[in-house]
Amino acid sequence: MAPSLKPLTSLKFSLLEERTKGVVDKVDNALDVVIEKQFASVQLRRAMQYAALNGGKRFRPLLMMAAGDLFDISFETLLPVSTAAELIHAYSLVHDDLPAMDNADTRRGKPSCWRQFDEATAILVGDGLLTLAFEVIASSSLSPAIALELVTKLAKASGPNGMVGGQMLDMSQDHQGDLSLITTLQRLKTGELIAFCCEAGAIMGTSDPFIKKQIKEVGYKIGLIYQMVDDLLDKKGEVNTLGKPSQQDGNKITLVDKMGEEQTIQKINDVKENIFLVLKPFGPKADLFREIITWAVERKS
Repeated sequence: MAPSLKPLTSLKFSLLEERTKGVVDKVDNALDVVIEKQFASVQLRRAMQYAALNGGKRFRPLLMMAAGDLFDISFETLLPVSTAAELIHAYSLVHDDLPAMDNADTRRGKPSCWRQFDEATAILVGDGLLTLAFEVIASSSLSPAIALELVTKLAKASGPNGMVGGQMLDMSQDHQGDLSLITTLQRLKTGELIAFCCEAGAIMGTSDPFIKKQIKEVGYKIGLIYQMVDDLLDKKGEVNTLGKPSQQDGNKITLVDKMGEEQTIQKINDVKENIFLVLKPFGPKADLFREIITWAVERKS
């Protein structure tokens, strides 16, 4: 029998449901507070709030919380870094939607930032969100050594050897037809920021380099799962479920196109089991991680 992705409603994510609301509320409030302080331009501030507070699962802060659990780091301690990661993520979506990029009219079921305001404002919104992320970490109460390591890792994850490089590779079409290049693209464009969110918990827990590397690799694998599920949803999803047009990337070759749906689903399940093996030594401290990963595999939007 071919492998399948079970519907999300078939499982009870009690721990995830319990802790998600607290994360969403705290991150949304933190984003609102830091953006509200940007008073140079009312138009720019409103557009930044629109982009950063326009819904969203807060998946990356949840991952950061899960990683923090492994090292007994409270979410209050993680909050500045979670806020910074969401600012980076929001900036990337604003720029991805621009006419010169994906030319997307909707995001999270609402007009994309450039459609709601205008293209020039959206460009500046992305610039503002990106730079604000580093200000948030640098001005936090974290120790200088940890703040420096986090800023450095976040800059690498977001820059030309990370998310920006992945977007450029995506636009260049150089990866078309090459499975290894498609995998590299997804690792850069999606995986690097997710990996940073996982590694951040280990950094703040001052764990040894091997553990940091191990947890970061878990993040890369979660990013791969998330992208493969996204590609499957894009093939079959509807705009009212996804919050954006389905088949938006119809002109791009994805991992699903190269491997086929059945092999992709098998790959997703294999990677999930591999992650669970890595997390096994952490015992109950990894319970939230396990629920998040299971949800990422079985989500419908």
